[in-house]
Amino acid sequence: MIKEVVGGIRVDENALALEVTQSVGAAGEFISHEHTYVNFKKEVSQNQLIFRGTRDAWQKAGSKDLTERAYEEAIKIYNNYKVKPLPPDVVKKMRDIVNEAEEHYGVLLSRE
Repeated sequence: MIKEVVGGIRVDENALALEVTQSVGAAGEFISHEHTYVNFKKEVSQNQLIFRGTRDAWQKAGSKDLTERAYEEAIKIYNNYKVKPLPPDVVKKMRDIVNEAEEHYGVLLSRE
């Protein structure tokens, strides 16, 4: 898993599958396409929104569909996300850029 994350996202002809997209269309069905069959096991999916238990367990958990689970996760992220402050050198560089723009254009963009 770590190898996959550190390796980044492949952007090549096979990964983009532009010919496949053109042949089935943007809203087409890719699951039965040969390209999907050949490539799907190479990709790692860690989707936490998909319920991987039995149907009975899913029903006992509230029978939430993917849209409901995604909405709840979005709300959770929104409510709990903590913005990490920028490093002081980055803040200084941004301030220098704003100050330079203010001086160049003769405007006041900020109050700092």
